[in-house]
Amino acid sequence: MEEACLIYNGVLEALSVYNKTVLVVDIGGGSTEIILGNAGKPIYATSLKLGHVRQSEQFPSLGEEKDGLKKDLIEELIRHIRVILADSGVIDQVKTTPFEVAIGSSGTIESIEQMIHHAVTTSNDSQATDPKLLDREFTADELSQAVKKICKAKTSEQRAKIPGLPSKRADVIVAGAVLLEEIFLAFGLKSMLVSPYALREGVIVNTLAETFASYQPGVNVRSSSIHNLALKFNTGRRMESAQHSALLAKQILAGLQSCRSGSTEYVPDVAGLLNNDDAELLEAATILHFVGMFINHRSYHKHSYYLVKNTEHLLGFSTIEIEILALLVRYHRKKAPSQKKFARLPEKSRKKVQAMCAVMRVAVALDRCNSSAIQYVHISQQTESIVLAVVPATDAATGNPYDVSLEIWAAQQELPYFETIFKRRASIIVSDGDDVKALCTKAPSERLSLKHPTPV
Repeated sequence: MEEACLIYNGVLEALSVYNKTVLVVDIGGGSTEIILGNAGKPIYATSLKLGHVRQSEQFPSLGEEKDGLKKDLIEELIRHIRVILADSGVIDQVKTTPFEVAIGSSGTIESIEQMIHHAVTTSNDSQATDPKLLDREFTADELSQAVKKICKAKTSEQRAKIPGLPSKRADVIVAGAVLLEEIFLAFGLKSMLVSPYALREGVIVNTLAETFASYQPGVNVRSSSIHNLALKFNTGRRMESAQHSALLAKQILAGLQSCRSGSTEYVPDVAGLLNNDDAELLEAATILHFVGMFINHRSYHKHSYYLVKNTEHLLGFSTIEIEILALLVRYHRKKAPSQKKFARLPEKSRKKVQAMCAVMRVAVALDRCNSSAIQYVHISQQTESIVLAVVPATDAATGNPYDVSLEIWAAQQELPYFETIFKRRASIIVSDGDDVKALCTKAPSERLSLKHPTPV
């Protein structure tokens, strides 16, 4: 149980799954740990006497066969695995506990993922995407193909030459791969996300938690790393402005998604592509957009890109998530990005990043003076347009609403790209916020600029 808890803590430091119910599978040399957890606490944990070394020693012929692995030998291994899984009661426990994501950890699963990853990145369909930016995830079908390829190899030497498969795993990968496929079948898994952290990192997390009372493992590793990086390079006022712009970005995104759910006739489907994880990345990027000013005010967005992309302080974010954060801070200002600027991303991420970029550009512009002069942004829809109704904050010194004319002007310069991405005309009006429903009936104010920017 203790080892399972440590593995779970390690996973929570690597992936943003603290508030999700997760199934964690960790295949070790002598045992396999199965954990169901939520909010940092294991719901269920068990240790099975199944491991890549244990089974390789129990079935020594798995390592070497001059004529290839015998079918009956693999079938005997499968029967052995199925008996242990059935007798343990783990199958019923997993199937009766709803979970949101399956996660694999440790060497066997990481090795199989690397093998699958290599096959995917060398296919013709994936040549436009940077291989480093693909998610560490694989499907049941991809696993099945990998297991067939592993079992087809006659000797360890042949398995060591399988592209993407670490050669040091060649002697024990057969048992580990067959075991993982049987776990997929037993639990009905369709896919698995791979965690780079496991037991070792869990031990470190546990030590930190015992040493520092304020340390909360897994709860805020992503948000705290974002805020720590922002504070490292930002002054107090810039930090406040960045956080306020992030708040406005969340309001705009939520408003667009609300309009979409109310009527898909007028509001484009692109807003519906963004989920909670995307909203988190949008907020994080907006908080970080000022960090490049630490280097120089001129072209600070380019400096921000460099700092975010190359930092080692963004814990809990995957390679692709860090790339997305870097791209968002790079293109939050100046000339609008063309589609080719996002070509290195996986295809499924490109439209999402364009949408986040469009929202972020408007949100940052709405705090042009770094004064938090705009309190709220309401989104409403006209027949074929989107209306952003901004509510000015109250000036404590005068008791009157702030003059937000400069913020409105700055945001209007970003509307052409916003319109291009969301495929609707957009306008900005000022509201007192007393009657939000009335905003939908007001005519949009005249746009200051309708000229679309030239992509770079």
